[in-house]
Amino acid sequence: MANLSSYLGGQTDPRKEGLPLFGLWGQESGGNHNTNFRIFDSGFKNVGSPWGGATGTTSNYRYGIMGDASHAYSMSDHGTDFNSNHTTESYTSYVNYCKSIYQIDQYPHAFYYTASRNGHCSWQSYHQITSSFEYTVGWTKLNMVLPEGQRPRRMFCNRRNSMREKSGNNSCAAIDHYDYTSHLLETTNDYATGTGYNEKTKTLVMIHSGGEGDSAAKTIHIFKSGKNLNSCKKIKEFFDALTSVEYFTDSWPLPNNKNWCVVVGNNDWVGFGAKTGNTKKYCAFDCSVKGGSAFITGASRRYLDWQDFAGSTTTSYSAENGNQYYTRFNTTWDGKWGMIFSPYYYYGPGINAFAMSLENPRKFISINQTKSAYPNPYTAWGRTGFHGGDSDNTDSTSWQTYSFSFDPTDSDHTVDTTVYMGSSSGEATVPDSNSHVGGSYTNKTGSCSLTESYTQLTGGFNSTCYPVLIGLNWWGAYGSADQSYGGQ
Repeated sequence: MANLSSYLGGQTDPRKEGLPLFGLWGQESGGNHNTNFRIFDSGFKNVGSPWGGATGTTSNYRYGIMGDASHAYSMSDHGTDFNSNHTTESYTSYVNYCKSIYQIDQYPHAFYYTASRNGHCSWQSYHQITSSFEYTVGWTKLNMVLPEGQRPRRMFCNRRNSMREKSGNNSCAAIDHYDYTSHLLETTNDYATGTGYNEKTKTLVMIHSGGEGDSAAKTIHIFKSGKNLNSCKKIKEFFDALTSVEYFTDSWPLPNNKNWCVVVGNNDWVGFGAKTGNTKKYCAFDCSVKGGSAFITGASRRYLDWQDFAGSTTTSYSAENGNQYYTRFNTTWDGKWGMIFSPYYYYGPGINAFAMSLENPRKFISINQTKSAYPNPYTAWGRTGFHGGDSDNTDSTSWQTYSFSFDPTDSDHTVDTTVYMGSSSGEATVPDSNSHVGGSYTNKTGSCSLTESYTQLTGGFNSTCYPVLIGLNWWGAYGSADQSYGGQ
């Protein structure tokens, strides 16, 4: 059973959402009297509720009527000014960090707010921001490869030799806990520092290190089960139904092991990637069932050598600078492509990423954008793409975004990767020629530099305005009235 549909007599899995939505928060430069929050679908059509926008003639009118404690002219938590360039502001610059690339990953919640598809955005309290669950141990979340239209609705975390289920971005009690030590074939390294799960193949892959810091020693365990982890009431059920357990050992030096992402492909190849210093590394390993002792070394399973990020890099932060800066993972709506990513510059601008086929993680390229100010996070977009990354002033231009998408049928690592990109005009996107708009990139070593697209949307105010891209916790049930459109 790859998903829940078999329990429903062939009906659509209730986790399946329509194509991605996103919010756009715009305000006058000080945020004192004009605020506009709109919800758009992947075609940039407005699908939100009208109360999301409000204006007033007094400095705190909007915030008074909505009782918003997070953003107000006075007595505010996060402050009022969203127009920071974000070159040096860390996570403690609460209002500025909302624009960081770190805000959104594959999970439905963002890190500084929760926002509904109807147009209601509520910022988290800043009072426990340094000790909340997400910023302390968010790096322990499983990287999930799921069926089309699905984001993780259950949060499993893995640390040491224990898996726990949590209710989300909070420090509340765990829902479940299971110590899986008895299922490990090698226990020398006992710090779980990266875990991935593939629902289609019911495969769980874990990295165990000698420590959570810079320990190079690695043990990788590969668990295959007869039960889907996301369908189990208890974690123990998955391990009780194991059909195969294998492992291999290797040495992967890294400044901090909290940066590892594990991408379990549909073909049993697994991509491992992380940020290391100002660069990133990625490599794919064959994690299919091998049997015997001939495949217990990394070299016996590795596809080629480790690949350094092929794009431009400069000073930026990752987990060695603080737990909140761990390397993130996201997937496209259709579950065909994934992205291991971190910022190009300091705390959030630009992007350094490896994009890989989730059908075959041996197919991967670098994604690069060298913006050093006025960022926004990236979110899934359309069927097989992502967009975001730009919060430049919209005083004299429409809001811009970096949009790019992949071919969902392309999983062959022996051929170049096609990337579709936008431009500054419709004439350039649909040119008077037969040319592909975007690029074709060599597998492994190719680097795609993103270009801006004009959306024709206002930023939200008629003068100085730096819009914030907001991630939403629900895109609407697939095929139902509360979605915008269904895709395929």
